[in-house]
Amino acid sequence: MKDNTLCPCCSGNDYASCCLPILTDHALATTAELLMRSRYTAFVKQNTDHILRTWLAAKRPVSLNFDDHPVTWLGLVIHDTAQGGTKDNEGQVEFTATYIENGQLCSLKERSEFLKKDGLWYYDSGVCTVSTSKIERNSPCPCGSLKKFKKCCLNL
Repeated sequence: MKDNTLCPCCSGNDYASCCLPILTDHALATTAELLMRSRYTAFVKQNTDHILRTWLAAKRPVSLNFDDHPVTWLGLVIHDTAQGGTKDNEGQVEFTATYIENGQLCSLKERSEFLKKDGLWYYDSGVCTVSTSKIERNSPCPCGSLKKFKKCCLNL
């Protein structure tokens, strides 16, 4: 039976045919944007292997620990791409990732740099800003559940 769950990367495609094959090494990210989307999905799924494997070796951290900063990811919006196509060796992707952390609604806006080495795309670096706003307990939860925040994601 096919999994028709929408991909966390907000592409509108189902997860099984979008980012899952990239996360499981059954497909390559052929563009910088596809790598960006797969990395966002890896953060949602807490797939540290994919995140580290797709980080340029010279700038890659030794490890990642999601327990240090538990978040609930809400969505990804791609604003702009420059280069990063199948025939390019570098590219940029500008995006906003929205999430809840410590009861605050956070928006991370980043312009990421990607490099292609030996036919594979890697995350190089990025310039980002994070804005936060308090979510009132009785407000609708920003996750889209239609529940009040206090009955949904407040304690995640």
